[in-house]
Amino acid sequence: MTRFHTALGNLTAAALLVSLLATPVDARAKRKPRPVATMPAAAPAETPEQARVRLNAEQAAAAKAQNDRNAASKAAYEAAVAAREAQIAASKAAYDAAMAKWKSDNAGCLAGDMTKCAQPLPK
Repeated sequence: MTRFHTALGNLTAAALLVSLLATPVDARAKRKPRPVATMPAAAPAETPEQARVRLNAEQAAAAKAQNDRNAASKAAYEAAVAAREAQIAASKAAYDAAMAKWKSDNAGCLAGDMTKCAQPLPK
């Protein structure tokens, strides 16, 4: 039993050593802080009033852009609805004309006018 524990301990130690050696050096190294000279210069201090005015202007510009997009979208929607309604009206007019012609022809055919009867379909 002690041999088993000793062998297991040796095996665990060897696996740990191999995993540490297999780890790239860069992964274990800590990053060095950038020198102060390369840090970006601090922006000039802005008063709270200036910040409020700037943020209000940004918000107003964003709201205007959103309103412009909404107006363009609404105009495109209304144009599409008008085109669809025109298409529906044209289709209904064509249907009504075809139905009126069929009713007239059907009445004529039933009255004995053979020129109004539908031609038989070719076989």
